[in-house]
Amino acid sequence: MKPSIVTFALSLVTVVTSSGAATPIKNIRKAHAAEEKVSGEEYDYIIAGGGLAGTVLAERLTADGTKNVLMLEAGSADYKNKFINIPAGILRLFKSSFDWDYETKGEKACNGRNVYFARGKVLGGSSCLNVLLHHRGTNKDYDDWGVPGWGSADVLEYFKMSHDDLTNRDPAYHGKGGEWTMDEVKYQNPLSKKFLEVGAAAGLGTNDDFNNWGREQDGVGRFQVSSKKGARVSGASAFLSKAIKRKNLSVRTGTMVRRIDFDSSKTSTGVTYDLIGDDTMKQFSPKLKKGGEILVTSGAIASPQLLMVSGIGPADHLKENGIKVVADLPGVGENLQDHPSAVVSFKTPKKGISVTSKLRIPGTTMTNPLHAFRWLFFGTGILTSVGCDHGAFTKTSAADGQSDLQVRFLPAKALSPDGMTTFSLFRTTPNLEDGYSFQSVAVRARSRGQVRLASSNTHVKPSINAGYLADAADLTTLREGIKLGRKLGNRDEWGNLKGEEVYPGTEVQTDDEIDEYIRNTVHTANAIVGTCKMGNDAASVVGPDLKVHGVDGVRVIDSSIIPRIMGGQTGTPVVMIAERAAAFMKDPSLAPRNPVATIETAV
Repeated sequence: MKPSIVTFALSLVTVVTSSGAATPIKNIRKAHAAEEKVSGEEYDYIIAGGGLAGTVLAERLTADGTKNVLMLEAGSADYKNKFINIPAGILRLFKSSFDWDYETKGEKACNGRNVYFARGKVLGGSSCLNVLLHHRGTNKDYDDWGVPGWGSADVLEYFKMSHDDLTNRDPAYHGKGGEWTMDEVKYQNPLSKKFLEVGAAAGLGTNDDFNNWGREQDGVGRFQVSSKKGARVSGASAFLSKAIKRKNLSVRTGTMVRRIDFDSSKTSTGVTYDLIGDDTMKQFSPKLKKGGEILVTSGAIASPQLLMVSGIGPADHLKENGIKVVADLPGVGENLQDHPSAVVSFKTPKKGISVTSKLRIPGTTMTNPLHAFRWLFFGTGILTSVGCDHGAFTKTSAADGQSDLQVRFLPAKALSPDGMTTFSLFRTTPNLEDGYSFQSVAVRARSRGQVRLASSNTHVKPSINAGYLADAADLTTLREGIKLGRKLGNRDEWGNLKGEEVYPGTEVQTDDEIDEYIRNTVHTANAIVGTCKMGNDAASVVGPDLKVHGVDGVRVIDSSIIPRIMGGQTGTPVVMIAERAAAFMKDPSLAPRNPVATIETAV
């Protein structure tokens, strides 16, 4: 039975519990008994991390009923929470109990600022916290990896395998009937429509399918999203919801994996974990069957952390933290890549037109019940949008053959020059001015950072250096993105919607002033990858088969294995990686091969 519209609308005002200290476990004996039962069994696979990759693997590896699988996830099981299911609910999720709330440490090229990273702390991981954008990057992105078995011709079928294209685009690049849905947002703000006109008039060109590898990526258009009937599609709702009913899959949430266990031959035997919120810190050690494997799927921050506390990583760093070295792999935690971003924002004289004005009952932080009605009963309307589902890809002078700049348009005035802060401030700000914003994203960033241990205890967050703007090309990309945003925002096509610049502000004019603005406000677009790099070189952590070098029985399968960040959001590529991994784990004949296969782009 549907709840009353007023009740449902009022419930959207609820503030999700903030991130912080874990809630103590009430019945500790019952909790221990349940984990002792689970850890008393042996498993073919133990999946360390219930994020997007882990949910795909759980579904694929348990489907035929022959393999016994255990999934351990530190976060919540509440992936059906209304704020997760409703795309616009993202405004309530950052820095909540569903967010790991990481922070980098003193970015050198950003005047020593700490930069906030949102990472999902719930089944489905960051697919429950992201902005839903369904992008793959280009065929060249995968060919440029240079890894056998992972070229564009190798991976395309795995993108299509799990794909369910509800927009009926070119079947050469899109699939039907899979779990990972791609659709158009069921809402279009008048400002977003006008942006498409403005971008085309400005000479950016148009693009009606950013996932079509038969053409260049450049152009302005609507971004497709991972949603279905107006609701978020996460790894948990798409994949795990089917698998979790199977008897051969055990899913344990609120569990922190402390280490991977090895025997004297450096073969994994299982893992050791404890419970979040358990002051006794009692540990549990489920075992692998002979020939079983640990699948590390904890993401680009926690996967290298888990390897390092298990003795796999840079030997000197492990010794500094009192950890016995199992495999000296200098590349663990290196090669961190992300999409750094900066904002241009305008205030429009037109009242009541922005998404932020339309969403609320005026003068309050309450959702207008009309929008709740449309979403709840029809899966349409303003609640189906995260706001940044229109935009463009284009080249700046720093480009190396492909688009280096993504522009994400938002039909709202920014509340802060830091885009992530704007999301957080919105939920507590009742009176909002109308406007529009351009988020410039260095979508093929060249800077590199690293993850290092702050402790040998995985309950302690690792130390993160994003390395933002360490490569001057990224600063050039964002500087030209700021200039482009200004040009777009001031074009005459806006008519009576054209407003005055708020950020960076008209006092910021010279290149040096723009660069300083960027250094002081740069923020993440949440595309963190690379810290367990795939390859066969000395800096790699896993091979093309995703097996960790120097040990047996451990694979890493998530965004951390991506050698070089692709020009697009990273959720859909992670689904492909897990899909491909599951396929060759079940059928070794499908394992990576030589040489690298490629797809040519028709320009």
